[in-house]
Parts: sequence; C-alpha cells; structure tokens
Amino acid sequence: MGSVFLRGSAWVGEYRDRGKIKRKALGNKRIITKTMAREMLKKIEQQVKLGQYDMLDAEIPTFKEFSKDYVEYQKDVKRIRSHNQSRVAVNYFSAYFGDNKLSTITAEDIDIYKQGRLDKGAKPGTIKRELNVIKNLFNRAKRWKKFFGENPVSQSGMPEVHDQKERVLSMEEEKRLIEAIPEEFKGIILIALNTGMRLGEILGLKWKWVDSEESLINLPQTHTKTKKSRKVPINPTVRRILLERKLKSGGSEFVFQGEASYSLRGKLQRSFKEACKRAEITDLRFHDLRHTVGTRLGEEGVPIQTISKLLGHTSTKMTERYVHPEESVKKATDILANFSESLTDKSTDIKDSE
Repeated sequence: MGSVFLRGSAWVGEYRDRGKIKRKALGNKRIITKTMAREMLKKIEQQVKLGQYDMLDAEIPTFKEFSKDYVEYQKDVKRIRSHNQSRVAVNYFSAYFGDNKLSTITAEDIDIYKQGRLDKGAKPGTIKRELNVIKNLFNRAKRWKKFFGENPVSQSGMPEVHDQKERVLSMEEEKRLIEAIPEEFKGIILIALNTGMRLGEILGLKWKWVDSEESLINLPQTHTKTKKSRKVPINPTVRRILLERKLKSGGSEFVFQGEASYSLRGKLQRSFKEACKRAEITDLRFHDLRHTVGTRLGEEGVPIQTISKLLGHTSTKMTERYVHPEESVKKATDILANFSESLTDKSTDIKDSE
C-alpha cells in the first residue's frame, strides 16, 4: 500500500501506477483526517489495479459520440471496406446505450443488448457480428485513452451460434435463380458463382483492378477481408459480363455502381431474397454462392490449395469443409489399386510367354 503524508496544509497520497511512483493531493488537513486520506488512497489504488484510475482525469465520451469517430476512422484512415456494416452495428447498439458514457457500459448491459436483439428476431450469428464491432470499438477507445478498464463485450462473451449450416445451390436452383433475379443483378450473381468473390468485393470492384490482357482481377489488400491482395482469374462467363458492364459504365470507376454506396448492397439483398421466393429456393443467403463455388470445385477434385487460393482463405483449414475426406481416401486407394493391377498384368504376361 502507498503512503499518506502532509505537504503544507494538504494530505498527499503516494502510490504506484504501472511501475511509476505518483502523488496526488487528497485534501486540506482542516477538512479531512489522515484516516480519511488513507481511505481515499486505498480507493485510488483499487482503481489503478482495475486500470480505471486515469478515467478520473479523462474526458469520457458517450457511445454515440465515440462511435462517429470510430466509423470515420475505419473509413478514412484504415480504409476498411466494411465500415458501413460497422455503422449499422453501432446504430443498433446506440438505440440501447447511445447516450451512456463508455465507462458506464457494463457486461450486464451487453447481456441486455443480446437478449433485446434476440427478442426482435435477430439471429445469434448476426448479434455476434454486431458485438465483434462493439468489442473492437471499445479496444480502439482504450488505445485512444477514451476508455479504461475491461472490455464489457469480452466480459459478457459472445452468443453461441448454431445457425452456421452452409447451403449449396443446385444446378437446377441456379437456373431458377438467374431467371428470377432482376436483370441489373444477374451479372453480380454470375460473377459470384464463377469466382467465389465476396459480395463486398464484387460491389466495390473498380475497373483499374481488371486486367483484360492477363485475364485477371487484381484485388488489392484494402479490398479483401483478409487484408491480403488476391488474383482472381477471369473465365469466359466473367469476361462477357465485364464487357457488358463496360458499355454501361458511363465512365464510372466502379464496375457495378456509380459510386461506392451501401444502398446498392441493401437493394441487391432485398432483390435476392424476393428472387429466391419467386424461384421457390429456401434458406439461401448470398454468401452461400461462395460456399457453392467451393463445394463444386471440391466435388470435381480440384486440389484444396487451389480452392483456398481462389477464395482467399488464410488457411486451407477453412477450405476443408469443401473437400470430402472419404471420397479423397477412396480415390487414393483406387490409384494404388491401379499400380497393383498393372504389376499383376505384367506378371501374367511373363508367365504366358514362358
């Protein structure tokens, strides 16, 4: 424990904070006793242990105030392409605790938020994605000295997600989907099914990344989820779509929109949902088109490393879901059988010649 001593007419508390000795005036000796000063110092040391003491001298913003800075930072400084999704997540959270200072939001508040979103029909996976944004926001606030102490999202924990079943589109369903989707979105659907690109990668695609001579789409690291650049081959279907879009681009730098706009994503997702309903396709999300690509390639025997590279996975472990081990093992033993049969045939030929 630190010490309390008089300096002139004031009690001063001396304590350690992250290895450094600090002193703080606790009050005039005519107003507080030494015992009271010791109690004040004790509380300060408790806050130091919790990493919260600096909050006393800091200006802590409300969640709504800081979230504006956070989203702008993602957009303008980090240039994170998913900043609009972050904006949506913080808006949902602001509806509950927007006027609360960051320092007053607790793990119990996070629990209330989770239950409230569930009651309104949000799926656990959706809530988990929203909370990942809120968790990162608190971590950023801590780095900027706008928040101190434990991250309430980390303390509360993430909801369990059991709705991660992946849907694969059949060829017949694909035909019905293409027929049902509005003409303006057909190209987006077909590019997704021919490249495995994510929706955000397609909507934000710029002409300067399209290399027609090399038949490649060069996605920069600022435009991929993994923050790693990726080369996506252009097959004949994709080439045809790009040529059609070029004629309609009107000089825009974007392939599918006049400007990078979140409204196009919303319009597409609504049209996608309505098209699935008309085509009598159930439980299909746009992201499932990416799963469809991986599954189709896996079923055709494309090496897992190749699928992983095309989809931009950071590890082949993420790609393993598209490859069925039983089939691979069977193919492997069939190959070995070919060697044995070949050897047997040669032995038979030798005996016959004798």
